[in-house]
Amino acid sequence: MMNLIKVVPIDDEVILDADQPDRRVANGTVLRSVMGYEFLSEDERWKLSKDTSLNVSLLMSRIPSQHRGAAKKMLVHYATTFSGGTVLRLAAALHDFFSKTSGDISTTQLINYKSGLADNEHLMQLRPFFRRWLNFRLPGVTKEVVSMLDSWRLAGREKGLAVKTLDPRGGPLSDFEHSAFNEGLTFSYEAGEIDLYELCVCLIISTTGRRPIQLTHLKCGDLVDVVGSDGVINYFLHIPRAKQHGSSFRDEFKTYQLTREMYDLLNSHREKLWRDVDLMGYRLSQDHMKLLPLFPAKRSLPRYGSTAELIKVLPGERLHVVVGVFTQIMKRAVESLGIVSDRTGDLLEVFARRFRYSLGTRAAREGVSKFVIAELLDHSDTQHVDTYTLNVPEHLKKIDEALGFQLAVYAQAFTGNLVDTELDALRGSDPASRVKHKRSGVGTCGNFSYCGMNVPRPCYTCVNFQPWLDGPHDELYFELLDERERIMSETGDLTMAAILDRTIVAVAQVIMRCSERKREMACE
Repeated sequence: MMNLIKVVPIDDEVILDADQPDRRVANGTVLRSVMGYEFLSEDERWKLSKDTSLNVSLLMSRIPSQHRGAAKKMLVHYATTFSGGTVLRLAAALHDFFSKTSGDISTTQLINYKSGLADNEHLMQLRPFFRRWLNFRLPGVTKEVVSMLDSWRLAGREKGLAVKTLDPRGGPLSDFEHSAFNEGLTFSYEAGEIDLYELCVCLIISTTGRRPIQLTHLKCGDLVDVVGSDGVINYFLHIPRAKQHGSSFRDEFKTYQLTREMYDLLNSHREKLWRDVDLMGYRLSQDHMKLLPLFPAKRSLPRYGSTAELIKVLPGERLHVVVGVFTQIMKRAVESLGIVSDRTGDLLEVFARRFRYSLGTRAAREGVSKFVIAELLDHSDTQHVDTYTLNVPEHLKKIDEALGFQLAVYAQAFTGNLVDTELDALRGSDPASRVKHKRSGVGTCGNFSYCGMNVPRPCYTCVNFQPWLDGPHDELYFELLDERERIMSETGDLTMAAILDRTIVAVAQVIMRCSERKREMACE
């Protein structure tokens, strides 16, 4: 349901906020954005949120002088009523419109402007803006202009095209890509190549599929554990909602249930953050600790001179990391890990939307209803869920002997180190480290801590595994192929059968490495 907005006239001296009728802001006084950032209407740049700033000076330079006064008042209304993202999209549309027209806001100019557009995105921003402009009784926009805009059917860009076409660079990740990303992160953290903060950022995006703006708004108190009536502890994350009309900072939440492992990881990160804050000299109560951002901007916390100054900004978003940092962290992780897409042969393209696509796609593949998918992706309704349910993509293929080796070239499922003999391996002299398949040794485990995995299958995708050059890897390879075929024939479920795929490809990669090494040794 659309929010009804009470529209009132705007005179030359006072702007009345439509959503807060009791708040009047006189020209020249301090204005406040939805996220609580203060600015003056005459400032050249308006800071609207931690992620957005509007270059007012640049925009005004494009607007003809006869419209600047009214346009400025409308921009103030938008900047104090709508999210920073909405304001920036409007500003881009205004800049484009006045750059490509004579400056008149007329039916003729709009018709000419529309004819030169590749899509209707800018017009979809301008239509409600000019409608409000007219309703606020400011000079410059006529009823004819608004009536014509309202009569146009403005179709937006096709939704979900990247999902429908399985775009290898912008669509959902393949199962191999998703596993390579998650497993690579874990191994990289254990090796000290990424820190706990970066690990949590990447995994929370990968596992929850939530928008970065939601995750950057998390506070420490949003991570909770609850003892159920049966005595079992459940773990939850209260995630702030986003893209809700008229919403402000953290005014709506959706509860997301975490696994014990994910909760422990985030809790370790939270406890480290609390220790760091204490070492900085701030003395916060438990309630104030819960208001700290779960993902703070790393340079923000040390800059406050006293505990009182820090407490003052805790309720808002000023201490929270900006969205762009999340994307940078993911891209750096892929580069440092060298994760290559099995579909493109290039470094894996990662951004948060791809993980949302992956979550929805996998749910649809499992036959989950559109209502459950909408809940998983935190949609307010099911209108965009059909992208997943009406065109369920087929990621999974029948893996035969040849395809397993073809995928091994790019999938990088094997992350360990091939050794010529058992004695060349780390811990090779320790018989307890020997990894066997049936009665034959296939490699050595280089991990000094306890591992409860059911060897040897998980070993082939473990960074600590050291397969032997003369190990019977091909025997395991064909055994896995036969088992995959058996599962498929018994269940008819390709998803169940595909559980073995990453291991199959990893074993194929080991076999290929062994062949390459034997050729090298023959030439020595």
